Amino acid sequence: MDHLQNLQLGDLWKPAYYGNLFNSKKHDFHNFPNQIGWTLSNDTLEFETETDISFNKFLQSWLFFGLLSTILGKPAKTLSETLVSEAGYINTSRLNGYLEDWRNDVAQQKPHTRSLRMIRAQIALDKARHIVTEYCSDDGKKIKPEGHPCHVHPYLGLSLMVLGETLTNAKSKIVEKVGFNIHGWHGDAMEGWGTPSCVLETMKRNGWCRKLVEILKLQLRSHATSLLAAYASHVQTDAVTSYLIEGHKDCTKEKCGIKVRGTDGKYVTQHQPLCRRHPKHPLTSNDENLCWQMGPEIGEVVELISHHRVPLMEYDRDDGAVRVVGYKPYMPYATLSHVWSDGYGNPESNKLWKCQLDFFDDLIKEAHEESRSGEKRLFWIDTLAVPIHEQYKAQRRIAVRQIHGVYTNARYTVVIDKGLGQMLPADSYEGTAMRILASGWMRRLWTLQEAYLSRRLYFAFAPGGPREKRLKNLEDLEEMYPKASDILTSNIPSAARNYFHNLLGNDRRARINELPAGNGTDILASVWRAARWRTTNHQEHETLALATLLNLDYQNTKFQDAGLIKDAAKVEDDQLQGMMIDLWKLLDKTCPGSIPPGIIFLPGEKLKDSSFGWAPKTWLSNEELEYPDPLSSMVGAAKLVPEGLLVQYPGFVLHAQSRRAILGDNENSFHFPSDSTLLEWYGVELVGLRSNPPIGVQKDEKQLAIILCRPKPKEIPEIALLVEIEEIIVQRSFNDKQHRSTIYHVSYDWRVKIWRETNTDLLSKWRDYITASIDHDEKIATGDSEHEDKMICGEALDSDQRWYVGGRPPPRKTETEKMEEEVKKLATHKMAETVQIAAEVGLTLPKANAPEVKKTVPFTINGLGGPGRTSFSRPTYTVTSPRPTANNGSTSVTSQVISVQTSQGDSSAPQQQYPVQPPALAQTTIPAYHQVFMAQPPDGLQAATPRGARSRSVSAASSSSYNTQPPSTGQHHPHGSTPSLSVQTLGTSPPAEREASPSPRSRLPVPTKPVKIANGSAVNGSANGRAA
Repeated sequence: MDHLQNLQLGDLWKPAYYGNLFNSKKHDFHNFPNQIGWTLSNDTLEFETETDISFNKFLQSWLFFGLLSTILGKPAKTLSETLVSEAGYINTSRLNGYLEDWRNDVAQQKPHTRSLRMIRAQIALDKARHIVTEYCSDDGKKIKPEGHPCHVHPYLGLSLMVLGETLTNAKSKIVEKVGFNIHGWHGDAMEGWGTPSCVLETMKRNGWCRKLVEILKLQLRSHATSLLAAYASHVQTDAVTSYLIEGHKDCTKEKCGIKVRGTDGKYVTQHQPLCRRHPKHPLTSNDENLCWQMGPEIGEVVELISHHRVPLMEYDRDDGAVRVVGYKPYMPYATLSHVWSDGYGNPESNKLWKCQLDFFDDLIKEAHEESRSGEKRLFWIDTLAVPIHEQYKAQRRIAVRQIHGVYTNARYTVVIDKGLGQMLPADSYEGTAMRILASGWMRRLWTLQEAYLSRRLYFAFAPGGPREKRLKNLEDLEEMYPKASDILTSNIPSAARNYFHNLLGNDRRARINELPAGNGTDILASVWRAARWRTTNHQEHETLALATLLNLDYQNTKFQDAGLIKDAAKVEDDQLQGMMIDLWKLLDKTCPGSIPPGIIFLPGEKLKDSSFGWAPKTWLSNEELEYPDPLSSMVGAAKLVPEGLLVQYPGFVLHAQSRRAILGDNENSFHFPSDSTLLEWYGVELVGLRSNPPIGVQKDEKQLAIILCRPKPKEIPEIALLVEIEEIIVQRSFNDKQHRSTIYHVSYDWRVKIWRETNTDLLSKWRDYITASIDHDEKIATGDSEHEDKMICGEALDSDQRWYVGGRPPPRKTETEKMEEEVKKLATHKMAETVQIAAEVGLTLPKANAPEVKKTVPFTINGLGGPGRTSFSRPTYTVTSPRPTANNGSTSVTSQVISVQTSQGDSSAPQQQYPVQPPALAQTTIPAYHQVFMAQPPDGLQAATPRGARSRSVSAASSSSYNTQPPSTGQHHPHGSTPSLSVQTLGTSPPAEREASPSPRSRLPVPTKPVKIANGSAVNGSANGRAA
């Protein structure tokens, strides 16, 4: 690693020299393991040997000296003599000269010879990378523990990773210079060779934030050289202990535990390190005259915001005052971007310490001189400009909505980060870029929009001297890139720039320079890439920050007041998911077609809503995208529809005897052929956890399909989706009935890796299995086989196949469950009606328990909707609740009888009745003129008709009716008999029959006083407002 001169790693992780067995004249790179007695299984990728050659010596001979000799064309003996130090360690300081010789040799060769040499180099690199990532990387599947015969020493593994990435980068640079246009043979210079465990352990041991280490590991895409650069950029400073160790002892891989808290656990606004009131200052003091909190007149701030104007601040250091200035168009000002965990916030008031304001003033003065702005040094910072008090909620809401315009209109933004402020900017491009990349500011969600929207960014570093500048302009940093990237030894500058731009947003430069920006899909994909590594302490702020960044009008959404929520614990998961659904709806409504279709392939937990099962639950996933980048491959625009997200992708429909053949118990992989020739086979492996798995056992097995992110997967595993087919929709036109198109409505199930299988041994074995399965089918047909057929066939779909991708729909209800629900609804409706009747007559009902539903099976029941000829065996449901006993003129409400019939049933079949009793009524005597003779029946039920009155319409959906009857107690009232209310069903006679000859029990007595009907009309003894 000595060829990486800018890193200055010294003696860190120097690999030992184990000896070289590779002879360029006798050995071939691809057959070298077998030639010296180490056997590599192509099926399992496991090594076996009967020799006494150590595994470390074998690997170093093959994948270090052998790989170098094969690619550079240099004898392995020469390489082992020049790349080994006298102390017995690998020293690559002379590798730079060998790479230059390689470039010159290739440039002098004929195009055909040059092309073949590049192809051979790429094949060797691909094979070496496959072994190194499996056996040396921290997340390799074949990595062995110490003591195992195939254990690789961590320092040797690191050297193999760095060498592979160096050669891959050098080949890419040579191809750019000399030309090489054979499609599919270039390789990916940005693809890493693994994550070195020794570097990770050193970072953790030195007190680095565990969350930061995990993010860097994922961000850098297993690129060992870049991880080295990130480490080196932070160890080359005296501030390493205070920045990386202080406050990070409680951090985990999932969360950074750094807190700015006082002894009482509350947030503490911090002093500057040079302030004597800072607790770690050598002459620390609590004298309030040394430093005090200052802020603007909050009334002036609120007044400006109320009139939808932006309040800017002007700090007068001499007078010790913060004045408020209302923004006017084209007025130059600066914005300050910071992280609250660095102590620049204040949850109690809109004030900051004087030492902080002095620090800001120095930075703004330097930036003003740099940008040649006006004399007034105006600035905006959220701590002072966004009202914090409860009485200013309305103004706070407006201020949050102003943030997009605040950063867009600012002349420049100064980034203040506690860690960067303690480090000097590096002399190299990659050093400075890596320091910014690993800063806390780059990991917060709100600072993403501030970086994305700002025209010009200045990063505040520690000053190198009294007169040294401390601001580093991002544009100046970008000008250093071309020279830094024109080297063969390292891909760090390109890697740093790539990661740097992904975090700040790829579309930012085009927008700032007023160049044509990408389409909405590209912009959203760029923001997604930038946001996934960010974090926020308040989950409800995620949708608000993203909507602000994208300049969406989020009024009347579930997250419009997210910035006003003080206690994050009050926000439940369902609320957060509702906010995210509103954000996706708003995006589709504001910018139709902007949702990237590749979002269905992204990792992370999905939303539970059946129409949004394709959508990640959060944009802050902290996960790397699998190969190939699904956000970069576009087949067609996505469209939000009620069924889910409409996308166009190729895929396979899987055909099998049962789903167990595809995914049996404890199985996570399967394979299938794609046509009858049995020549093209694909392997599939499940990735991660299942999304929204079904609850319980599904009786109906749904067919499975695979959605590909691009046609014809190659040998390298690619990300795809295994989905359940909910419905197959066939569409055609009226004019051309022969032309049909199919849309598959699917539910999101598993993320999988799919690859084309080329292993001849496996293919031969699988073909034999398919042949045996054909005989097996014949045996099943004759009953001669008890074994389950596991044959799977894939039906290839077109590259523009349309899919409705949604979530898992709710489980289908059985007929019994549907009947239960209908009975409960009807019972609840009748009980609510009883309460309404009581309210009409002035009764107060006591609280009653929910009705009890009892179930007995089986029984015979007629169909809902009237008499029929067929009877069915169904469960019995009895809904009961207590009722009072009526006496002495008080009103009683008798039991309600519900009759449920099937739509087709025999009128002579026994009818099941459900007695339903309403809640207990108070023992209240009701005068005759307040008696209720009839209530409005629920939809689908018929009201009983008094003699001589016009009958009501009868719904075909039910044969139930309401009746009132005289009391049976014989009690009399001064004004006549006191009736009681009775609700029950009629018999099984048809509605017309009942109208023609009403039952004697349905005849109503004619009252002497007006009767009040539930619908509010007053009549004299009739049900429809006419006299009897």
